[in-house]
Amino acid sequence: MNRFLSCLTHLLLVLPATVSALPDSNQIEFSNCMLSLPGTNLTAEARCGSLEVPENPADPQGRTISLKIAVAPATGSATEPDPVFFFAGGPGQAATETWVMLRSALRQIRKKRDIVMIDQRGTGSSNKLACESDLEEDLNQQIDLDLLRSETEKCLAALNGDPRLYTTTIAMGDYNRVRIAMGYDKINLMGVSYGTRAAQVYLRLFPASVRSVTLDSVVPMQLALGQEHAPMLDHSVQTVFADCARDETCNSLFPRHAQELNALFMQLRDEPQQITITNPVSGKPQGMYLSADTLAVAVRFLSYSSETQALIPLLVHEALTTGDLSRLASQAILVMSGLNEMLSRGMELSVLCSEDFPFIDFSADYSVTLMGNLFLQIIDLQCKVWPRGEVPDGFHEPVVSDLPVLLMSGERDPVTPPLYAKRTAETFSNSLNLIARGQAHSVMKHSCLLGITTDFIEKGSIEELDTSCVEHIQPAPFFTSLLGPDP
Repeated sequence: MNRFLSCLTHLLLVLPATVSALPDSNQIEFSNCMLSLPGTNLTAEARCGSLEVPENPADPQGRTISLKIAVAPATGSATEPDPVFFFAGGPGQAATETWVMLRSALRQIRKKRDIVMIDQRGTGSSNKLACESDLEEDLNQQIDLDLLRSETEKCLAALNGDPRLYTTTIAMGDYNRVRIAMGYDKINLMGVSYGTRAAQVYLRLFPASVRSVTLDSVVPMQLALGQEHAPMLDHSVQTVFADCARDETCNSLFPRHAQELNALFMQLRDEPQQITITNPVSGKPQGMYLSADTLAVAVRFLSYSSETQALIPLLVHEALTTGDLSRLASQAILVMSGLNEMLSRGMELSVLCSEDFPFIDFSADYSVTLMGNLFLQIIDLQCKVWPRGEVPDGFHEPVVSDLPVLLMSGERDPVTPPLYAKRTAETFSNSLNLIARGQAHSVMKHSCLLGITTDFIEKGSIEELDTSCVEHIQPAPFFTSLLGPDP
């Protein structure tokens, strides 16, 4: 019997993906494929196809690029005609790669609807604008702005594509071409982080094609990305420490949490450290230069989820009291692992430099924050090198719609706080805005919010949604030792 079950399990694992019931008017050829997440061994079955689109929509007879499209077919016997189109974050993440992380979370939504993932132009397998060198803050070396400039120039020279043509507006035209080619009349939009900007741009351009909109960790159209990263990180960390102060165990173990973080930053500003750690991914010794700037990067990445936020008081306390910063650095590297492979730096710069750079106030002084003015300095430096594409007039005006919109935010989000969703919801007359207590970035995967999202998409309405579980959402418990939280 055990051998029979083993064989049956193996058979189920190798069976081809469910064949999607695409509209009869579908023009794209799909076949079984395996999606993967860079830097991991995670995979997911899907149906994959491609669509050729002009790189420059104004020159339809010119150079074309191929868009990768993947469909996770509905698993139930009856498929609704309106699929979910997923918009990935970043900017620079590929939707087909992100799906590998989301597939289990969206399994209930997928029972009745296909999930469609398009690698936005410049990402994944859609003519990725890849850079050989790491163009973002890196914990492995001292942040060198002169080196960053030369690396940006090198990346630009090696690109296979015109970076001016990889803006959100042009990309959303691609998405609509895919919708038409696949024969869909109405679609449900689902965006996370930067993907919420992309979804809003699509909604503005093609409102008649949209049935519902789900926005997780919302980027308001009025925001210039990068402008507020420093103060928003500080607000997130302060909220974590305020929660620690209210937690009897956390507060008794780390009563000076905020003061300890400030003291650690002052120490590294005065005297950066060269340390050696065991890389948590490779297991090999690794030299690291730790300054106040690199510590800020570490804290930033640890702030992206409630689970890693729960480590911050412990790691900061250990680093300050023992002088050993290796565990703090190791945890940050663990969180960052695979990020460089997942993000398309060239596409990220094409979006930021075209859509945001002209609107950023570089006179703003964030020197009193954890990150200081580092992020603005990096954007200013890179975007003075990077070519900028055209952005439509009114791009940063809020999108106005009476379609059903569900917005979700994490209370401790270090980049897209609840304030942003509130600002966005002001011009959505038919919207519901939910805040997840003690959560950080990308909150839809929480079981409570996932259930609400599933119900919302099934109904296509915000009416009569049971949101009572939101009141009971709690942050991850604080680590009291390296073994974890108290039982």
